[in-house]
Amino acid sequence: MIIRKFTEQDAQAVSELIITTIRISNTKDYPVELMEELVKTETPEHVLQRASWTHFYVAEEAGKIIGCGAIGPYWGKEDESSLFTIFVHPEWQGKGIGRAIVETLEKDEYGIRANRIEIPASITGLPFYRKLGYGFKDGKDTVDEEQLYRLEKQIEAPVIRQVEDAEEKSRIAREILEALPEWFEVPESREQYIRECRKWFFAAAERNGRAVGFLCLKETGKVTVELAVTGVLKALHRRGTGRALFEAAKAYAVAAGYEFMQVKTVAEGLYEDYDRTNRFYQGLGFRELEVIPQVWDEDNPCQIYVMSLRKSPWEQIMTRRSYRGKYKPDRIPREDMRTILEAGLAAPSGCNKQTTSLVAVDDPEILKQINAVIDPPVCETAPAMICVLSQRINAFRDRCFATQDYSAAIENMLLTISSLGYGSCWFEGHITDEDRICDRIAEILNVPEGYDLVCILPVGKMEGEPTVPKKKPFAERAWFNGFGKTEEME
Repeated sequence: MIIRKFTEQDAQAVSELIITTIRISNTKDYPVELMEELVKTETPEHVLQRASWTHFYVAEEAGKIIGCGAIGPYWGKEDESSLFTIFVHPEWQGKGIGRAIVETLEKDEYGIRANRIEIPASITGLPFYRKLGYGFKDGKDTVDEEQLYRLEKQIEAPVIRQVEDAEEKSRIAREILEALPEWFEVPESREQYIRECRKWFFAAAERNGRAVGFLCLKETGKVTVELAVTGVLKALHRRGTGRALFEAAKAYAVAAGYEFMQVKTVAEGLYEDYDRTNRFYQGLGFRELEVIPQVWDEDNPCQIYVMSLRKSPWEQIMTRRSYRGKYKPDRIPREDMRTILEAGLAAPSGCNKQTTSLVAVDDPEILKQINAVIDPPVCETAPAMICVLSQRINAFRDRCFATQDYSAAIENMLLTISSLGYGSCWFEGHITDEDRICDRIAEILNVPEGYDLVCILPVGKMEGEPTVPKKKPFAERAWFNGFGKTEEME
């Protein structure tokens, strides 16, 4: 059995199939008089008319049409669709053909672009559609004046996943690129992408069990990655799928330690299709670097865009979160640990007394000793730790600002840890309360008299996700020109 697109030559056979099925399978749905009136309308001409504005399919076995179905826009809407004319010959019912037809329709262009699919179901067909996940529209579980149930299915947004298998990468890339001739019309270039994507990072977007888009990254330098090729079926253009693919790829690139991303496309002002592509990249945050006509040819000048993958200081502050979960065992490079320590030492200090000192621990044996004295345990899976030391030195008018000094240093380090893709948490009260765990850690590290160990910061790749605490609204904690004064009150 195969399912294929309807052709005009199928109209007579489809008409006969529909009439036969109604007369045999739908006897409980309509009075005899109404059934015969319905049958009279299912002419070949009516089938052709329905096929003219829907995507119509037929199921065929040994050259005989044994089933049919269609999908089209729901009252002209781009994000809602409807199923029509789903029939399976009585002799072939119960063999999975109806399910196969519906699944084919859901993977059609009208299916993948829809956030909601509706089906007018007969009394006989109700159990079948319910098994396929269709529920009563607006909760109404009774038939309407046409003796039909109105059913619907809400379609989830495309799912983004990383693809590892080389054959699957090639298959998805071919399916998508061949559906986008406006951008990938040159066979040699298209085939090159399909071949080379097998060895690149590959993210795919899937909806209704079908690939609807993909994106590939390739390394072009130690700290730079290129968005080598991406494509999304036209039915989902400007629907967020391309952006979702990009965000997944960007997250991968950041986690892998890349600092920049570049992408090439045809410069603006020549082709409307590529002008849309330029606007898409600009909307993602890419910035124009330069246009080089020689990369491809003078008719297709190459626009190079670049993006920094490092967050701005404000973004780092607004997105940093404390992490109290388990860490991956990956060792932290000494270069990264030094960067974190330098950030802490660069913090301001009262009267420049520089009362804060730092000890980084990445030796597994020493970490084991430290974790043995921390009870209850915290951060015991972290592959590195920074211990913050403070000296009580008077700075101004016999006042000591050591607490402010090390607090500023800790904040600098937490932001740097986050910017490098690691997790951490400020542990102070747990080690400085009555049982003085801090003193035992200081003893392990041979910290001399005059230094207080005030805090530990675990450092490592997070195994989970940090929790996002609820913050009070801005207006409850910050004002202009007076306590409690909002801008509207000025």
